[in-house]
Amino acid sequence: MIEEMLKMLEVGKPVSTYPRCLAKMALYVSAVVSGFRLCPPNRIVERTLAAVPLFRLTTHPNAKKVMDRRPAMNDFVRGILLLVLFAAMQSDSNAQPAATKTREAVNIMWRFDGNGHFPDIHPVTEWSKEKNILWKTLVDVGAFSSPIVVRDKVFVTAEKGSLLCLDLADGKLLWTKDLFSEDSKDIPAEMSKKLMRGSGGDSKESTPTPTSNGELVFYINAMGLCACFDLQGNQKWIRIIETAQDEEHFTSSPIFVGDRIIVSWGCLLALDAKDGHTIWKASEAKASHGTAVIAKIGGENVVVTPAGDIIRPANGEVLGSGLFASKYSTPLIEGNVLYVIDTKARALELPAKAEKGMRLQELWKSEINGEFMASPTIMDGLIYTIESQKARLHIIEAKTGKVRTTTKVVDEDNKAEKPESGLKIAGLTAAQYIYASPVATDKNVFFFDDAGNTAVLELGREHKLVRINKLEDGIVGTPFFVKDKIIFRGTKAVYCVGEKR
Repeated sequence: MIEEMLKMLEVGKPVSTYPRCLAKMALYVSAVVSGFRLCPPNRIVERTLAAVPLFRLTTHPNAKKVMDRRPAMNDFVRGILLLVLFAAMQSDSNAQPAATKTREAVNIMWRFDGNGHFPDIHPVTEWSKEKNILWKTLVDVGAFSSPIVVRDKVFVTAEKGSLLCLDLADGKLLWTKDLFSEDSKDIPAEMSKKLMRGSGGDSKESTPTPTSNGELVFYINAMGLCACFDLQGNQKWIRIIETAQDEEHFTSSPIFVGDRIIVSWGCLLALDAKDGHTIWKASEAKASHGTAVIAKIGGENVVVTPAGDIIRPANGEVLGSGLFASKYSTPLIEGNVLYVIDTKARALELPAKAEKGMRLQELWKSEINGEFMASPTIMDGLIYTIESQKARLHIIEAKTGKVRTTTKVVDEDNKAEKPESGLKIAGLTAAQYIYASPVATDKNVFFFDDAGNTAVLELGREHKLVRINKLEDGIVGTPFFVKDKIIFRGTKAVYCVGEKR
């Protein structure tokens, strides 16, 4: 390294050519510093300058020629090397020993956090068959589950009972787990004999969306078969849990809370993420179509279900039961307020403390029309959701409950006009139902139908359509947003939408 730097100085190469050499020196100095951890800073510098050949530039055969011709450059190099040394010392002092480093716990679930709050996203707002489709990967037919992205991997489910992992960069299929077939190598033979295949009814086998804590990915299907894998596809455990009495409740997706996985399966259960054993079972907590969400009450995590139950995840204690009801959609949490979109829109204030017998205070209640399978999102004090059959946009003031979007219809009885909540989004048409939930960014809100259309609207109290985008495929699961990309799970393919560069 010294020879390389001195030759560069001697022949008069510009400073812009030095970084490569300095980078090597930085690594060398970092190694040196690691050997002086027990020394005070001034002794580190003193010993390093005295003992390390890196600083003995004046003894090198070429050094005199260099310094005679470029004395200022020699001072420059010494200064740079000292800065590198102190930077390495600072880095070392802030570093934790490898054994104590831990990755921050995360919960990556349906719609990222269940409320559609994707971090640091800046997606494109225009795409078509010919524009901004980064990749398309054909996969087995899907049900109603949504994709998730964990680090550089995309996870989706497929009928019947499969978990697939794709590369986020190019869509390449990395691995597949068959968690349905009788002769599957991914299911132990004795366990396979116990499975009741053909469950799920109209909700199919693989409607629940996978969940992850950033290290593991968890999957469950309509047979009650659940399995946990690392991101490379190595199976950590597999088991059968109790099957719900009502097969139509096989739509609820699991969520991670700390070291446990919360599953709504006939009731609410917590499974240990390490080995899958049941930690607790809350028999009083009712099953529901929708997915539970995590909220904080008094600084403590609680699980809130669409059936209106609030459970302490540490021990499964039911703190409140039947406090509200939402047939399909996930409750929306913003601060200490819980919003429910069902036959009515409601705002309920969470108590200051998580305790047995807790109640919720109703802040407002508004009449809304239609059926809501999609779950709402919130941005800048406005709640956004969409009615599932007529594709009507609903914008609701989070503070007051005022519905900003209305439509005039003719009353069938007296033929007079009357207002109904919601406003039809031109370009969105539900082929059957709108299942996918809206996602908001700092500028726009995205709505999806099951015919492959996406409506991009400006945020705000008024209905301002930016663009309608079309995929040649249906969209039933909620797309996953990651930085400048959007991952769609179509009927027979997975798509990555982003700006082509």
